[in-house]
Formats: sequence, structure tokens, C-alpha cells
Amino acid sequence: MAKRALSLFIKILLFAVVIVLVAIYIPYDGLTDYFTSLFDFQSAEKVTRFILGEPDPEFWESLRIYFATLINTLISIPALSALITAYYAFTRKMSVAGLLKHWSTSTLRRFIKLFAFTFLFCAFFRTLPYQSFLPDSETYGAFAAIAVVLFNLLITIVCYWFITQKIIIKRSV
Repeated sequence: MAKRALSLFIKILLFAVVIVLVAIYIPYDGLTDYFTSLFDFQSAEKVTRFILGEPDPEFWESLRIYFATLINTLISIPALSALITAYYAFTRKMSVAGLLKHWSTSTLRRFIKLFAFTFLFCAFFRTLPYQSFLPDSETYGAFAAIAVVLFNLLITIVCYWFITQKIIIKRSV
């Protein structure tokens, strides 16, 4: 169990490093500007309202940040898979076709995992009744916002773990 937890921690840390390196060294600002320019005033406001759940006063900047994050993720996941596949190539004897298959399946698996985790996080954030203990009429500090996000993250992790355990059990039967 500790070996799996350490391996997961190392992979998460490696993913964070890859994300930062992609943000620093790969210029994708032109691509971000291109996708942002495809939206007009009202559609940009609708997209940011859908993501946030409320009106955003700086929706152009938020839309640009959303696209930059998405593009960074779309570049970082295949790069992370390439790093892990290169590690497997050095530690295990694999053919070139095996490496390509390993890279493509691991990339696809990571995209599916990220999409599922993000979907669960957003679904819990939208559906849990936070208004029952944090009324809308009051203002809250950073501690309350961090507590809500961490609580939502904890629920998402537990639910994701439970779903993956059910998939593993069903697949092994």
C-alpha cells in the first residue's frame, strides 16, 4: 500500500513539474489568443457564467485562462506519458511497437481519468448544498473558501477511489 501511495505521489509531482515546464518553455499564447478570438462578447460571458455558475466581471481574462489551462493540459498529459514510457523503455525491454502502444494507451487512460475526476469535482461542487451552512447573504474569508474546496476535493477523491475500486473488482471477476 505504501509503495502504491509513493508511486502515486511521485506521478502527481512529476505531472506538476511537466505542467510548469510546458507553461514555461512551450509558447502557446498564439493558440490561446486564437481560441479566445473565436468568441464574441455574449458567448464569452455565457461560457464563463457556465463554468463559474455566476457572472464574471473579467470574463475575457477568465476565458483566456481557461483556454491556456486546457491547452497546457492537452500538451502536458502526452508529455508525461512519454516520460513514463521512456522510463519503462530503460527499465524493461520493450519493442518500438510496444512502446508506441504503451504511450498511446497510457495517454488515453490519463485523459479519461482527468476528465472523470474533473467531472466528479464539478458535479459535487454544483450539487452539494453549500448554501445550507454558508448562506449567500454573507461574505466569507479565504479560510471558508479553502475549506469548501478541500471538502469538495476530499469527497471527490473518495468517490473516485470507490468507483475505481468497483471497476477493478468487476474487471478481475
